[in-house]
Amino acid sequence: MSSPKAIGSSLTVFLVSDLAQSQANYRDVLGFSVTDWWAERDGLSGLALKLQQAAKPEDVRPNAPAAGSSIGVDVYAYVDNWAQLDSMIKEFKEKGAHIAQEIVTYPDGGPWKEFIVRDPDGYAIAFGGVDGRPGGRRSPLKPHIGGVTLWVRDLDTAVERYAKLLDLNVSEHDRYFGHLHVFKLENGTDLTLDSNGMENVPVNCHGPVLFSVHTDDIYAAREHAESLGFKVVYGIARHPGMSYFNIRDEDGNVITVIQ
Repeated sequence: MSSPKAIGSSLTVFLVSDLAQSQANYRDVLGFSVTDWWAERDGLSGLALKLQQAAKPEDVRPNAPAAGSSIGVDVYAYVDNWAQLDSMIKEFKEKGAHIAQEIVTYPDGGPWKEFIVRDPDGYAIAFGGVDGRPGGRRSPLKPHIGGVTLWVRDLDTAVERYAKLLDLNVSEHDRYFGHLHVFKLENGTDLTLDSNGMENVPVNCHGPVLFSVHTDDIYAAREHAESLGFKVVYGIARHPGMSYFNIRDEDGNVITVIQ
């Protein structure tokens, strides 16, 4: 029997000459979500880096080119199709990114198409992929839940409550159109809170469970949720190998907490 999955993500460390400049480049030019702990695009399971201030300038050492290559690549990021790839390089160019290599198509391996960007310290990130549906899937839909939307009445209050519930960072860069806030979770899923048109909508006190989250301590999780104003529905249910309970927020959204 295979071991249960233990590693959910990994971070590539870049030692940089000017941390603030590097953070600004990844945030404002390359579209990353940047915190003091990491810089990621599409979640920690997407493209995730750890930017650290180098002690000495000579410690900043991007990879040298591999045999037969003209550009050393420090990270490869894979996209699902060429439309995404074309859109990404267009976005980067509009924001003034340093394109170290324009889009090149290689006949072998798919065919394979890629381009390379370089950051202020010379680290090179290659973005590439094959076109079409990986693995010959018949459905154009991907077997991945990209996001969940919760309808809320008071956006600021809901953002603060869910940030504390799930220990998330709140960034002004994740607020859109004045009524949307998007939390980018570690597994790549987006949790969106939307208050558009919700001022006079009645609270649904009998709605279904919308999604589930996991905990290592079911009792501490219940106490934490209650301290933030969530209502525990029906208490903790215990079954062999699993315990869970439901919580409801002030807007009627129901979430299952599982251990």
